[in-house]
Amino acid sequence: MSESTNREPLLEVRNLKVTFGSKRHPFPAVNDVSFDIYPGETFGLVGESGSGKTTIGRAIIRINPVSGGEIRYKGQTISGKISRELDRELTRKIQMIFQDPMASLNERAKVSYIVSEGLNNCGHLSEAERMRAVEKALSDVGLLPEFASRFPHEFSGGQRQRIGIARALIMQPEFIIADEPISALDVSIRAQVLNLLSRLQKERGLTYLFIAHDLSVVRFISDRIAVIHKGVIVELAETEQLFAHPLHPYTRALLSAIPMPDPSIEKKKQLIVYDPGQHDYSKEKPVWCEIEPGHFVLANQPELEEYRRQLEEKPQK
Repeated sequence: MSESTNREPLLEVRNLKVTFGSKRHPFPAVNDVSFDIYPGETFGLVGESGSGKTTIGRAIIRINPVSGGEIRYKGQTISGKISRELDRELTRKIQMIFQDPMASLNERAKVSYIVSEGLNNCGHLSEAERMRAVEKALSDVGLLPEFASRFPHEFSGGQRQRIGIARALIMQPEFIIADEPISALDVSIRAQVLNLLSRLQKERGLTYLFIAHDLSVVRFISDRIAVIHKGVIVELAETEQLFAHPLHPYTRALLSAIPMPDPSIEKKKQLIVYDPGQHDYSKEKPVWCEIEPGHFVLANQPELEEYRRQLEEKPQK
C-alpha cells in the first residue's frame, strides 16, 4: 500500500500474513495486509470479531509469528529473527494495552509488581527507583500511589484498565497498541478512558494503533481508519472522509449498525447486511486502489467505476 504523504511512517506493515494451524490444515488469519502509521497519529483498525485485528496487533508486538510479509519500525525490520539488543529496545518503545482488564492482570501479584514488571528488561533499578516509577505511572493515569500495594481484585474494571495503561506507560513507549481497551468497560467510564488516552497522547507525543469493533468509538479518537474483513483490509481513509463517503459494502454495513441517539432516526434507519457473494471476482480480481487522495478501497475495475460515480455525485462543499 502506498499512501500519499510526504511524512516518514513510524510503522510500516507490508503484505503481512499470519497463519495458524498445521501445515496440512493452515488457517490464514491475516492475508496480505499493508498500511502505514505516522508519528503522533491514532490509526484505527476496525472490524467484527474474528476479522484479524488483534492478530495484527500481536504480530506487531511479536507475540504472533509472521508467516509472510514484513513489519518495519522506524525503517528497521522487526518481524522474524532480530538481535537481542533490538528486541530489548522494542520492548520499551512498543507497548500494548490488552482488551480485558479482568484477565490481563496477574491476580496473585500486587499492582506495584504488575506495573513495574517490564522494567526488568531495562537494566538494574533500586527498589526506591522502581517504586518512584510505579507511583508516577499510577499518578499519570489518575490512580493514587497507595494503590501500588493492593491486588487487582480490589479494583473496578475502569481502574484495572488504568493499571494496564500504567503498565504500558512506565516503559516510556513511543507507540502503543490499544486492543479494544474499553470494550469490557461500563459505558459510564468508557469516555474517561478515551479522554485519558487522548490526554496522554498530547502530553507525550504518543502514536496509537487503536483496535476496535465499534466505529462510533474509533471516530472519536482516530485520525485515519482501516476497515478489515476476514483478514483483509477493504477500505482506508481519514476518519471523517470514511464516515462521509463509505464505499465498500462492508464499511457501509458496519456504519449502518451504529446506534442513533435519536429514537425517531433509529426507528427509520435501514440496517445493511453485508453479503460477500455480491462481489463477482471470478473474471477480475480486486486490487488496492487510491480512489481519491488518501482514500483507498479494495475493488475490481467495475466496482471502482461505480465507486467513482458515487464520489462524483457526492455534494460539493
